[in-house]
Amino acid sequence: MRVIYNTKDLLDKIKNIAPTAEAKQTLMILGNLAFNINGNSSHITSSDLEIEVSSSIECDSEGDCTFTLPARKLLEILNALTDHEKVTFTVLESKVDITAGKSKISLPTLPASDFPFMDPIDTENMTSVDNNDLTKIIHKTSFAMAYQDARHFLNGLHLCAQNGKIVSVCTDGHRLAKYVSDINCNDDLSIIIPRKAILEINRILTYFNNNSDNLITYSYSSQNFVIHINDFRIISKLIEGNYPNFNKVIPESTSAEITVDKKTFKTSLNIISKVVNQQYKGVKLTPQNNSMHLISSNTDSEIGEDQIDVKYDGEEISIGFNISYLQDVIDVIDGDSIHICINDQNSGCLLKGNDDPNSIFVIMPMRV
Repeated sequence: MRVIYNTKDLLDKIKNIAPTAEAKQTLMILGNLAFNINGNSSHITSSDLEIEVSSSIECDSEGDCTFTLPARKLLEILNALTDHEKVTFTVLESKVDITAGKSKISLPTLPASDFPFMDPIDTENMTSVDNNDLTKIIHKTSFAMAYQDARHFLNGLHLCAQNGKIVSVCTDGHRLAKYVSDINCNDDLSIIIPRKAILEINRILTYFNNNSDNLITYSYSSQNFVIHINDFRIISKLIEGNYPNFNKVIPESTSAEITVDKKTFKTSLNIISKVVNQQYKGVKLTPQNNSMHLISSNTDSEIGEDQIDVKYDGEEISIGFNISYLQDVIDVIDGDSIHICINDQNSGCLLKGNDDPNSIFVIMPMRV
């Protein structure tokens, strides 16, 4: 049976579906994409047993069929065939012939019946979400997600309810980001979406240029989360367990506050970061009156320092932070100035933007 695609359209789809396929798979079938041809529609799916990404594309076919093809190899082939407007798949018993013009490549297939499709979620109760709201949820907090932490519940983005609104929280134990969205939700919402799923969702949003007209709906069960972004669908297993009480980490009050111009602070940290390395990541901040001294050094006798204007209402103090944690917050915080609220050298520091009332960031200090 023959299936004909527009080469560019198919390549665009595969580029966004193939990354989920396991490069070093435990099961050979996980390195393949599953094709389900139904009339003039072709549904393409990839999976790594934890996340499933799929989308549909128009095609011209001689009937219905299912087959699988190796994801990475198919992507390489389509990239090489972009000079051809059309590409034809001829589906045989144990292989698929891919032809374009006079070029032909044959790829072996694996049975589509072996492909591990995830259990579908009831789509009758899907909830719509605005593209800008979803983008903010990810942008404001996902940078603080843990990576391969033994505390598995930290390796994802936590969504919960606060006064009828969705709250997004991420922490890796050294820093925390919290964002209160404008999205309405049920009071019983409390889920943890894995890091990889968040990265996949963000990648698809970026593919659509974070267009405000994107049609986005989502739903969840006790075990899975599903989101539709235009014609893409992402299903992910949820992380089991209870997220820690993050409100305990957020200081209820602070004794002193540094107010600094965001652009000036960002430039200063960028300069000083040139002497930071994997072993020595810290920067020491010493505010006094209307200025703040910043300094960082390493074992190669390299020293970076700067003096910037600030507003400060406390006693002189020196406090160290991981410089990249400060830079991450600056990249997502809204407003022209940043408020750095502190108690002492050992307590969590609260950061807020002057034009960002729905966001709170906490960074734990470090010895420098």
